[in-house]
Amino acid sequence: MRKFDVHQHSSASDKTKQKENAQNSKPKNILEALEYIVELAEDSNLDSDFFEKAAIPVRFASRKLKLTPMQIALLSIFIDRSEDRRILISDIANYAGCRTTKILRLSDDIDILESKRYLRASRSSDSLHYRVPGDVLKSLRKNQPYVYKADPVADTQTFFDRVNRLMKEMDNNELTHDLLKQQVMEMLEEIRDTAFATLLRRYNLDEEDTLLFVFMAHLFVENNDDRIGFNDIDDIFDNGELPGWCKQEFRNRESQLLIQELIENVCDDGIARSDCFKLTEKAKEELLGELNLNTRVRSDKDLIKAETLTKKNLIYNTAESMQIAELSSILSPDRFNDVQARLRSAGMRTGFCCIFYGAPGTGKTETVYQIAKQTGRDIMRVDVDKIKSCWVGESEKNIKALFDRYRNICKNATLAPILLFNEADAVLGVRMEGASRAVDKMENSIQNIILQEMETLDGIMIATTNLTGNLDKAFERRFLYKIHFDKPSLKARIEIWKSMLSGLSDQDANTIASQFDLSGGEIENIARKHTVNAILTGDKEIDIDAIISSCSQERLANSSRPRIGF
Repeated sequence: MRKFDVHQHSSASDKTKQKENAQNSKPKNILEALEYIVELAEDSNLDSDFFEKAAIPVRFASRKLKLTPMQIALLSIFIDRSEDRRILISDIANYAGCRTTKILRLSDDIDILESKRYLRASRSSDSLHYRVPGDVLKSLRKNQPYVYKADPVADTQTFFDRVNRLMKEMDNNELTHDLLKQQVMEMLEEIRDTAFATLLRRYNLDEEDTLLFVFMAHLFVENNDDRIGFNDIDDIFDNGELPGWCKQEFRNRESQLLIQELIENVCDDGIARSDCFKLTEKAKEELLGELNLNTRVRSDKDLIKAETLTKKNLIYNTAESMQIAELSSILSPDRFNDVQARLRSAGMRTGFCCIFYGAPGTGKTETVYQIAKQTGRDIMRVDVDKIKSCWVGESEKNIKALFDRYRNICKNATLAPILLFNEADAVLGVRMEGASRAVDKMENSIQNIILQEMETLDGIMIATTNLTGNLDKAFERRFLYKIHFDKPSLKARIEIWKSMLSGLSDQDANTIASQFDLSGGEIENIARKHTVNAILTGDKEIDIDAIISSCSQERLANSSRPRIGF
């Protein structure tokens, strides 16, 4: 919606005419009334003289929206700034030409606008700002007052959907802890006859413990989260600060949720953690049984299934070939289980974290696919860019939910899938010391979470990256297998050319391989072009000159690479 700053480039006389028009004209609709009020409110101090001049549009809007004249005046200025999602009290004061303290004295009126949902407030320890919801603007454009109507909460699934929405409002500081608790209790009353609400009442939890359990259940329902730490629980408290009483109850096992076996401590290597929790199987089956979550937890629709992968004969340099063969052997089902059992008995970490690094087109990703095919393991592929979010804290939650989901898949799978961080340059680089920018802080937080998860991983993680010298030392220590994919040697390039173009003679393969130091991916690209041309022309003969021309064009696209043989 545009702002009503039509006076911005007008002369003084034009402004006077506009104000006179705003004062004397009868508005045709709500938005026009608000526009007239905004015109008259500028530098007015919102005093009695302003209300006298703005009487006609204020009366019109007050009657339509059932708000007091002062509430109408304030709403008009907020609406005028509706494109800004961070409207400050000082912005309103500056426009009205009064002290910020005067607007603060009008907080009761602003609170009423918020209670009627004309405004949403975001409160944190160091700031207070407002925004105008889009639904409000839609109603005003229709010349209608805005009436907030919450959808009815009819069942347990709808209840958790609504909790998820409320948590997003908490993340944006648009909801306080007390309001969250109040709304959760009201929604539980709406679904009081469901199995979830009925069984939850039998535990006689107070409102704080009820909210804590609902929040933990929400994390499990939404993210299959079986690793809920204090850094998660503080999301339901104001300013993200976990109260001391809450920490103490959990650490001393005095919480009713622990006593009544609704939650339990997470165990790492047989040791219970006092700061990390999950729902008990009893809670999942008894209270959440109606949601059929077992089916959801076992869902593997997003996995790349091993049987769908195409077997390929990849050609490596000697050093790479030996390392890949060794890793493939270890990851075979029988041997992997044996290796993990021995590591466990020796008190060592059982997870396998590997990194494939080197120049683009050297076969890193395809090698992961072929290892998965050979060992019968599915692949859970991670797109780092999709995990990152513009909302503060969301990226960290996304990466944590990702590892939680991988753990649950491993728990219910016969063979642990491969967790593939493809093109992971964005999360493996050196962490920023003394990061001050929000983006840098987010990157560091994501990296720290991944480092922690790698410590407790019980499956297989493979990261591929083009990084050659910018790998953070903390990651380097945690990768058990580090395989460098170098550009193919002359011998390897000859074999790749012959495997890609079966009719290519040894002499022609040697000639092309000697002249162009292309990667395996680049060679495959050229071979595909030749195959497409052969299909279109019907000519099955290999045109060596055409292939050399394609190689030259490929080199022009990568002209920074040194030539060989010229």
